[in-house]
This record gives sequence, C-alpha cells and structure tokens, in this order.
Amino acid sequence: MIESTSGIDWVTPAELQRPEGTVLKGQFVEVLRSKKGKLKGITLRTPVQEYAIKLPKYLRPVVVRELAPHAFVQVWAYREEDKWRGINILPLAEAEAIALRNLWQELPPPTPPKSMASSPPFCVKVCSKGKCFKRGGRQILQTLQAEVAADPNLSHVSVKGVGCMSACKQGPNLQLSTSKKVISGVTANNALPLIAKHSKR
Repeated sequence: MIESTSGIDWVTPAELQRPEGTVLKGQFVEVLRSKKGKLKGITLRTPVQEYAIKLPKYLRPVVVRELAPHAFVQVWAYREEDKWRGINILPLAEAEAIALRNLWQELPPPTPPKSMASSPPFCVKVCSKGKCFKRGGRQILQTLQAEVAADPNLSHVSVKGVGCMSACKQGPNLQLSTSKKVISGVTANNALPLIAKHSKR
C-alpha cells in the first residue's frame, strides 16, 4: 500500500510483477470508456503528447471516486504493443504541478492519443475558469464526469472543462456539442437531467 500526500491510499497487489516501464507526469484529462460504457482508463496530458492509458480493475474505481478532474498526477505505465497500460497513480506534488502548468503555456497543444476509443460524439463543455468555477463549476464538472462514467446509458457522452464562455455573471455555464448556445445558471442538481434530456439518441 502506498500512501499519497493527499491522504489517499493507492493499493497495489503484492503479487503484481511490474514490467519495465516509465513514469508519465501530467494532467488527468478525462476517463476512457468501452463501447458499453465501462470505465477502462484515463487520458493523461503531458507536455509532449496525450496518452490513452488502460488501467487495471483495482485502480478504475479510485479514478472516479478520488481523482479530481484536471488533477496533476504521475502514472507508472508500460507500453504493450500499441497501447499504454498503467500500474499505479499518485497525485503530483503542488510544486511539480505548478511547474508543468507554467511549461504548457509556452508549448503547442499536445498530440492526441492514438490508441483507445475516440471521444464520444456528444460532448458537454463545462466552464472551468474564474467566477464560474468558484460559483459551482468545479462541483458540476466533478459530478457530471463521475455520473457519466458510472452510467452505461451515457456512454456516448463526454464531459470536459473548457475556458471562459464570456457569460461570467450568469455562471456557472455549460455548452452542449449539439448547440452553440451557452446554458447559464447551471447547478449540480439540474445539470445531469439537462444533459440526459438533450443527449438522447
């Protein structure tokens, strides 16, 4: 058992034999799901590229329950054929997270991952900047990502945090991929019913 700096225990089976791999440090972007909606891994953004990393079953519940969206983490992973497989995850120390964030401001966007399934066609964009985030955007983003990841009926839906939507006074705000209209005054309670209504196939 490994104890993280945040107080979260990340359990690794003693019998697990770790193949030769590497430590990837970056930002947790979103969860990766199978076609049936089951959580399979995460997308990790690094200064070089984005990695689609498949996680073992014992780590998958931890991602939804304990890992905050856009958290900075380090993932022990190894490459198997054309896929990346994770072994363990730990939150990055605050100083390292700040250093990575500052570095990205000077670099071009990372290359999208080549493996795993592509993002679902219906995307929910939640403002994760300024007043929106402070007024409840953070909770909305976390709640939606957890609910969508846990519900197979929403396997075609993805949730991600984005920049300012220029409607700060009416926030929290979100936008659906099926419309250019910004939906304001969203709460953690009405966000999921709103998405379920507009994301029906």
